[in-house]
Amino acid sequence: MELLRRSALVSETFAFGFKMFLPGVIGFIFFLGISTSVPIDAPKIKPVDLSYSCMKITLGEETEEKAPVILIHGVLGSKEVWRGFQEHLCLKTGRKVCAPDLRNHGDSPWDDRSDVAAMSEDIVELMDNLRMSKAVLLGLSLGGKVAVHVSLENPDRVEKVIVGDMRPNGVSKGALTDIKHTVALLNESLKIIPENADEKSAKKAVLTFINSQLRKANLTELRKESDADLLPLTCSDGKCRWKFNMKVLARVANNPLAQLTNSTGVYNGPALFAYGTESPFKVGEVEPEIKQLFPNAKLFPIKGAGHNVGSYNEFKEEVLTFINSDEASE
Repeated sequence: MELLRRSALVSETFAFGFKMFLPGVIGFIFFLGISTSVPIDAPKIKPVDLSYSCMKITLGEETEEKAPVILIHGVLGSKEVWRGFQEHLCLKTGRKVCAPDLRNHGDSPWDDRSDVAAMSEDIVELMDNLRMSKAVLLGLSLGGKVAVHVSLENPDRVEKVIVGDMRPNGVSKGALTDIKHTVALLNESLKIIPENADEKSAKKAVLTFINSQLRKANLTELRKESDADLLPLTCSDGKCRWKFNMKVLARVANNPLAQLTNSTGVYNGPALFAYGTESPFKVGEVEPEIKQLFPNAKLFPIKGAGHNVGSYNEFKEEVLTFINSDEASE
């Protein structure tokens, strides 16, 4: 297996990933990065140089090059959320599979501008830098919204698109609940870390705090001690911080409804919208809008799932089937 790795920073990115540790509350935070409002006279978007990892399997004989897959994480995540699944897709599809950190996340640069249009430009820029004429886009939550925007704005660059529990535009009222509370909780968790704690003990302290908040909210799905390693927390010189731009997320949380922008256009290629039937994002309710923007879209409900559809085997199996189908975009 040929493993291609490129990263702007040396330190390893930790992420919530498929084992998101705040069920019922943290799902709402995914909304925060959907789109920040940008003034009409805003300067032209300047793409940032995303950190990414790519994998490709070489079997000896040269075969026809297939369009690569780009995996796009959600808010509070990073490219590391795809660990394991990235390798699986690479093996089962025979495609190159790349996973970037979005701006303001992981090892990618931080920037005051964090709207979907800017994030989408970053993805297109990454495709250009990697010489991808087309790609299959797979995005979860915020990553799904970015995938939607790239597909509608650049339909000729997208072979297929997969969206995990995200509407093309807007969110349901239920998904707006507790956004400010969640940002406050994440900030508060940093304050309980003992002074001069190392990274391991800091993560353990934060996880203990998170579990205490889950108990207060009468949530029974507490996280295991081993989940502490998944926290995107970094510590140096006796200080710890989250590995995402909390300043930007907090600004969006102050007025989330004003931050929404719409993605417009039509993508006629194959599209898959997978969603949880119990998710507050209620993707199934906007099927007419999805079909208007994505005429060939397939909706795939996962019974009993919430927002975190990426943790379900049904999602992973459907994604693999969808990517490997012979159906091609127009």
